[in-house]
Amino acid sequence: MQRILRLSGVSVDRPSYSLAESVLGLCYVAGTKGLPMGIRHRAADALVERGRDVGYAEARYLLPRNGWGWLADAVREGWAVWTASLFAEDETAPMKTRMRVGLALAEYEYPGSYVPSAVEQLVADPAAASADRLALAVAVAQRAPKEAVSLLCCVASDPLVQVGHRMEAIRKLDEIDVVSAEEMRASQTRLPPVQAARDRQRAAVEQAQQEAEAQRARETPEAVMGRLESEVEKILDDLRSRGSADWLADDLDDHLAESDWEGVSQDVADICGLVRDEDVESALRLLEVLTRVRYGGEVGPASDEGPSNAAAGQDFPTLSRRELEEFARTEAERSWLVWKGLVEKHGWDDDPSDELDHQLHEVDQRVGESICQKAGDHLRELWNHLVWELWPALVGAAKERDYASAREHLATARLLADEVQHAQTLWRDTSIENYSFDPMTMSWPHEFWLVMEDWRRGTGRR
Repeated sequence: MQRILRLSGVSVDRPSYSLAESVLGLCYVAGTKGLPMGIRHRAADALVERGRDVGYAEARYLLPRNGWGWLADAVREGWAVWTASLFAEDETAPMKTRMRVGLALAEYEYPGSYVPSAVEQLVADPAAASADRLALAVAVAQRAPKEAVSLLCCVASDPLVQVGHRMEAIRKLDEIDVVSAEEMRASQTRLPPVQAARDRQRAAVEQAQQEAEAQRARETPEAVMGRLESEVEKILDDLRSRGSADWLADDLDDHLAESDWEGVSQDVADICGLVRDEDVESALRLLEVLTRVRYGGEVGPASDEGPSNAAAGQDFPTLSRRELEEFARTEAERSWLVWKGLVEKHGWDDDPSDELDHQLHEVDQRVGESICQKAGDHLRELWNHLVWELWPALVGAAKERDYASAREHLATARLLADEVQHAQTLWRDTSIENYSFDPMTMSWPHEFWLVMEDWRRGTGRR
């Protein structure tokens, strides 16, 4: 239309159009069947020029799928070069038409002896006829000899190419690069037979088709749902195994019984490492996202916040140093009261001071063992609570898609880890300290008090 207006000399006011309106108009022209094909082709080329890959896809949809041979003539006329390059690279287009367009591209006079990638792709395509591949390489050689060396070598070294065509490529190489020609001529004896090469090519094509079919099968809604469910179950299994009693600090009881400080320290480090590992938090977030994708709106939006210790419920056993000291005093007083009852029933030994010395040593030793045992039992209770109650509750909440509860359980587990470290300190201190209790802090009858005062001053009394 612009050419007609220029030739006619008619002045027409052209309104300004936006890019979207221009593209829409081009789509309308390219897709209207009643218009001359030349105008539709021009509109398609302009659409590709504006939209690149997207424009090409739309042009392929608007024009007949098998009527693209016009691109060869267009390139020779000096237009639609970019559209022709995209078409030549399009593996969904008919191969014969692609080769015709590719030959026009090979003959096109590019600045600086440029060789389009589409031409290189077609020369190396094993699905193309060997005569067509040779014709492309020779066309480039006539225009840009040096740039055609690699293309001619590609043809000469491919066992799928007919022998006569390979020899023709070598003869053409003799005119351009003698060294490359001799190398190609010497390599002919090492090439496999044409039939064997075709069999390998056919097997490769069949394998690619099988892989494509398998990929399509994997992309069905049922397959995607199955992979999502499998991934969710995998994450749950990983969480479950992390807190399993079969491996998490499974030797803690033996280490406590043997007073193995290093072993207990490693067990405590394993427990704290489990509940404080950021991977657990990330796994819960990933589970929540995957569950939302799989089950839609059945789950609330994923939270970006980690578990808050402030919101955690402290439903695990605790033991403070004050409580341990009170326990020790109670045990010591109970032992001294038992001894007092025996003295009242059977009387004093011949040497009350020796009896008190023996009783003091026995009570301190027994109470020291008791508080060490209690501190160790507290560590065992915490471990049991984690692996048999708290961690299974966390995994169960995640399995039921109750991620708010799962995060609360994780926060509780982290508080429990703090208590585990505190319990380890209590156990270590009670293991190395010698417990001592002063019986004079208790209330005694007058007779006992007198004897114990003499004992304290070091003067024996019967």
